[in-house]
Amino acid sequence: MDEVKSGKHNGSGNGNGNGNTVPTPSFSLRDLLGVVFRRKRLMLLCFAGLLSGAVLAIAILPAAYEAQMKILVERERVDPVVSPQGNVVEADRNLTPDEISSEVELFQSRDSLKQTVVDCGLHEIKNPWSLGGIKLRVLGAFGLAPDKDQRIFKAVLALEKDLHVIPMNNSNLIKVTYEARSPQTAEQVLTELGNLYLLKHAAIHHPQGTSEFFQQQADQYKNDLADAQSRLVKMNQQSRIVSADFEKQVTLQKLSDFDVSLQQTRAAVAETKQRVRALQEKETSIPSRVTTQIRTADNPQLMANLKTTLLNLEIKRTELLEVYEPSYPLVHEVEKQITQAVAAIADAKAGAVHEETTDQNPTHEWVRTEMAKAEADLVGLEARSSVLSGAVRTLQDRALKLDQQSVVQQELLRTAKADEDSYLLFRKKREEARIADALDQSKIVNVAVAEAAAVPLVPTGLPLEMKLILAVVIAALVSLGAGFVGEYLDPSFRTVSEVKEYLDIPLLATLPRNGHR
Repeated sequence: MDEVKSGKHNGSGNGNGNGNTVPTPSFSLRDLLGVVFRRKRLMLLCFAGLLSGAVLAIAILPAAYEAQMKILVERERVDPVVSPQGNVVEADRNLTPDEISSEVELFQSRDSLKQTVVDCGLHEIKNPWSLGGIKLRVLGAFGLAPDKDQRIFKAVLALEKDLHVIPMNNSNLIKVTYEARSPQTAEQVLTELGNLYLLKHAAIHHPQGTSEFFQQQADQYKNDLADAQSRLVKMNQQSRIVSADFEKQVTLQKLSDFDVSLQQTRAAVAETKQRVRALQEKETSIPSRVTTQIRTADNPQLMANLKTTLLNLEIKRTELLEVYEPSYPLVHEVEKQITQAVAAIADAKAGAVHEETTDQNPTHEWVRTEMAKAEADLVGLEARSSVLSGAVRTLQDRALKLDQQSVVQQELLRTAKADEDSYLLFRKKREEARIADALDQSKIVNVAVAEAAAVPLVPTGLPLEMKLILAVVIAALVSLGAGFVGEYLDPSFRTVSEVKEYLDIPLLATLPRNGHR
């Protein structure tokens, strides 16, 4: 027999009636060919269906074309900063990963994608017999066709899905790719997105209206400068002071000199008063006249006689002493006469005429003269001190007035200087903004299209021959798998060996079915 039915053959066990385990048979090439021949109808139908579907899909579905472009992001151009400061620190020219990521998000912003969809007509069905066109007509027949806004929104989502914006590693380049069914559409979409990105980059990094803003600020500070200068000139004309600060410095210098002179004069007055007091004390203690000559007049004849007599007596006493003893009476007599002669000479001297001559004391006169000079100097010094005191007070009052005037004048000067600096600053920034606007109009920005989008000449993916080969291989493998699945799910015995193995008894004979073994 060709096959013997057994309802329990698909069970989990391979044992016989006695419970003995039958060893699992090995799978050979013959078994594989047997499965193929037994399930050839199933496998041929599966292979033909899969291959036909694959060929039909390859033929119906259009090829996808991928266009790409590269954008270089740099920082060569620095736009004017809207700031009241002139010395704004220039930014680092090296780009950070965050800035590159910001440019990536800016490129694929939703408004740019929507504008590209509208400009390139991605929301419109160009081929009415395509799947999309057929679907749209079917939905329109039932009144379910989406309106224009819905089609644009779906096209934006599709564009966002098919668009890939990736920053390249270790560079300032951004790679942009887009897949479309038409090569011209792929190139057109990337070109439009690139143009919109350049415009958006310029608009974001250089806000519109900065030139007009700087012009308004420059005009305002110009008017403020003219007003401050007018008030300064008017104040100088009214006060007749050209530079209050300079004149204050000159006045303070004069005040310092006059104050030094005043202090010196006051010191001289005190010194002169002390000198006058000292001279007055000296005047009272020094006599006004002094003795200049003393003359004594006596009787010269008498004195000569007395001296002669005294001399003779002394000679006589000497002669007597040569002869006699000192105690001799004659010697005593001579000595007595000598004593009388000496007394007579003394009396004659005492009775002489004494004359003294006096004159003015020069020291006293010098003291009087110096005191008169000191008193005269004192009067002059006191007058000088009074005049200097008045001059010092006048200079102090003028210095205070000039100080107040200097504060007002300096405030006006600072205001005028600040207005002038602000005017020059905003005029410079206005020119920078004008140049930036001109650069924007010329599309000279910090980003550039390093590689423009080109029309792709070959579709993406595998070639047609490779797709057909893969379709045949996949269909064959799937068909073979379907045959094995059908073989596994069939519970009948297919060969004599299967019967022997399952029953574990000798097989005596087999009967053919329909004349076949």
